[in-house]
Amino acid sequence: MPPEDILSLIPQRPPFVMVDKLLRSDENSTQTTSRVSEENIFVMEGELSEAGLMENIAQTGAARAGYIAMMENKQVAIGHIVSVKNLEIFDLPKIGDELVTEVKIENQVFDMTIISGTVKHNDKVMAQCEMNIIVNKIKPGVFIVSDNILSPLGLTTAENFNQLKNGVSGIRQHHNTALADHPFYASLFDHERDFIQDSNNKYTRFEQLLIASVKEALQHCNIDVGDKKTVLIISSTKGNISLLETEVINPALQKRIALYTSAKLVAEYFGFINQPVVVSNACISGIMAIITGMRLIQSGQYEHVVIAGTDIISKFILSGFQSFQAISDRPCKPFDAKRDGISLGEGAATIILSSKPNSSQDIKVMGGAVSNDANHISAPSRTGEELSQAITKTLDDAHILAGAIDFISAHGTATIYNDEMEAKAITLANLQTVPVNSLKGYYGHTLGAAGLIESIVSIHSLKENLVIPTLGFKEMGITNPINICTDLVPGNFKNCLKTASGFGGCNAAVVFSKQ
Repeated sequence: MPPEDILSLIPQRPPFVMVDKLLRSDENSTQTTSRVSEENIFVMEGELSEAGLMENIAQTGAARAGYIAMMENKQVAIGHIVSVKNLEIFDLPKIGDELVTEVKIENQVFDMTIISGTVKHNDKVMAQCEMNIIVNKIKPGVFIVSDNILSPLGLTTAENFNQLKNGVSGIRQHHNTALADHPFYASLFDHERDFIQDSNNKYTRFEQLLIASVKEALQHCNIDVGDKKTVLIISSTKGNISLLETEVINPALQKRIALYTSAKLVAEYFGFINQPVVVSNACISGIMAIITGMRLIQSGQYEHVVIAGTDIISKFILSGFQSFQAISDRPCKPFDAKRDGISLGEGAATIILSSKPNSSQDIKVMGGAVSNDANHISAPSRTGEELSQAITKTLDDAHILAGAIDFISAHGTATIYNDEMEAKAITLANLQTVPVNSLKGYYGHTLGAAGLIESIVSIHSLKENLVIPTLGFKEMGITNPINICTDLVPGNFKNCLKTASGFGGCNAAVVFSKQ
């Protein structure tokens, strides 16, 4: 193997590379060669130090692990020296000396590899020792291989994204006495519309939306829902709660409105063989479902995760927000000085994750985290520290610095306290100059679907290098000014941060990146 290929085998990079070439590697041992150069950071007074000799042995072990990974078409892992035993230094190599280093595998205990290493120059032993090395497990990549947005703006992601680029909002004034006595603004589906053919009325409107969205997303990938390595996650805040308004309350109804009942029906419709997972954690449900799916793949439990979310606006939901005086009497204005509350919305969305990319254009889920500020049952934190913690942990999980984030898709509900808190959190995370948008002015707040819908828009913003503006925003209305997008923002974008917050003090963040 030529010297220039050694970097493909080890995680180290100049100036910390202590081996030049892999000579051989077999079942039990590996040999490398290297020449001591004047530029070597471990060279002192013309000689390679003891630390340099130990690092040379360790990197020979790393080259062995990298060679095995290459043969198995796997990613090169990073190892850590846990301990060094029986170290003997007989002589220090000088500048220009060529070293031949051999490591032998003495034992393997779980993730721990015990090696013995010997460094020679002209067949003279310069140093030898034993090392215990732990190799980190490589988490599989998590790719978004398909998606769907089903909303009043369109039945596909492409239709929705095109409407957003043209500044079209689904929010309208409605006068539906089944929902409220007075007119209100929201983004709602036609109440008479059916989303699937269901002559037996087996599926509720809530379940129909989930099925329709999943069905459309599955058409654009080759995921086998009957595979034991495929699982379904349902994201919702209220599910079939509207049935309490129209049906007789009894034990059968209580079972019917349970989220696990809907999840089971949807799973059976498509033929999923694994028990579905339900994520219901207020308005972070969609983001939390994505993080859950990411972790299920990274843990090796599953290779494919289908995530679907929706909520139906009912009198119970609308009146609940009205009781908090949180509903605006006009289309919502996220982050604006004249914002006075949310607009609700209906929508469904599906994201399909896989450990295997479908194309080179697939976006990756890089990392995510959740936190809870435990501030109040409905009011958010006043400081933003806890959302900031979720953001910071997400960046750490994704191995991305704050400066690498190209834009932020904020929760941006247009309530006085949420937008203020979120702006503080973004500032605490040193992201105040990064372009920020909220999509609530187009969709309203779609509850359990919000995190999914807004994530999908962010994913396609990355693909099209175009950030959607914040509809309704005109004048800065937050004490910590952040960079709110007011127009379509073109650019060369690679990394997006998506945030969400909800009742009970829950917060979540996730990072999406181009390959």
